[in-house]
Amino acid sequence: MQVNTTERNCAQEYEERFAWRKTRQIANLEELSRIAPSSDLDPEVLPGLFGTLVSDDPKDALRHSILLLWLEAIECYVFGEFQACILTCGAVVERCLKLEYETARGKLPEGQWTLGKCIYKLDWQGIMAPEILDLAKQIVDPRNSRTHALLEHSAPQLAIIGGPERGIEVLSPQRYLVEPYRGEARKVIETTSKILSKLYGVESPQSPG
Repeated sequence: MQVNTTERNCAQEYEERFAWRKTRQIANLEELSRIAPSSDLDPEVLPGLFGTLVSDDPKDALRHSILLLWLEAIECYVFGEFQACILTCGAVVERCLKLEYETARGKLPEGQWTLGKCIYKLDWQGIMAPEILDLAKQIVDPRNSRTHALLEHSAPQLAIIGGPERGIEVLSPQRYLVEPYRGEARKVIETTSKILSKLYGVESPQSPG
């Protein structure tokens, strides 16, 4: 029988590169359960987002994409992909704002509506509580920093070592686990979870019942 050396080598590489991280990933998941309750994607946690899966309405598509992106953000955090987590959370919040605006006012005005532009240029009077907009504003800077490499230009050495709040864990006298942008991701995913809970959680106006 012919042995597939490619598969064997990939399996070995996986064990060497990723298997040892399991304990850390479980710890990340436990952390999320404390700081981001809506990271549990049970339909009862965010009932305002669960709806029809067969629709030509952009708002239904937005609800579905928010859930999918939120799941990806959770997985990024669990697996230690913290820059990707920040970027994905930014996309989640941007889509939440677009969904809320379109639900209240219909189609967005013409143009490209980024997260910051949605927050500061749309008229949220009577649509969005100021506290939710304040939370969304907390996402803008870390999201823009990772999207546009702002830190790389303003503080190159700080960017190289993983940002001002990188995670550092001593595994042994010879081994350190350095996690770039861990602290920033923790704040962003916690804030995103609060936004989702306020807009689509059990106490939100969109929740059934």
